[in-house]
Amino acid sequence: MRGGTMRDAGVEGSLRSIGSIAEIRARLRARPLRLVLVAIAVITVFSGLIQVVAPGLVLRFLSVTRTAATKQLFATIGMFMMLFGAVLIHALIDRKDHPVVVLWTSLQKFGASIAVVIGVGRNVFSPLALLVASFDLLSGVLGLVYWSSIRS
Repeated sequence: MRGGTMRDAGVEGSLRSIGSIAEIRARLRARPLRLVLVAIAVITVFSGLIQVVAPGLVLRFLSVTRTAATKQLFATIGMFMMLFGAVLIHALIDRKDHPVVVLWTSLQKFGASIAVVIGVGRNVFSPLALLVASFDLLSGVLGLVYWSSIRS
């Protein structure tokens, strides 16, 4: 490890790079789009958690047949949603900019949007799922706008 200890590279070092609550608030107020993206990431984490805990509920909303396989698949997708949302929150509240994280989480949102539109087009999901696709598309666009402002 260059210039640090294992402890610095771990969770403690990662949390130290975030700073105090006052610092986080100041960073979010300084860039309103950052705050919007944090809100989107929080929504992503919570909706992913719902998919992990109650995949049948999500499948029912999307008018998808509930089987052990579809429940497992949606729970797995929910786990990845939680991870992508959490890494985006972390990147956005950190003292440093993390353009690569913002880029890849934005691309994930575009991919999710496209996948849902394809699912609706194949009659796998109800047309209500287009609301989810629209949210993901908007999230991806906003993420890329923010990414373009922080990339070096």
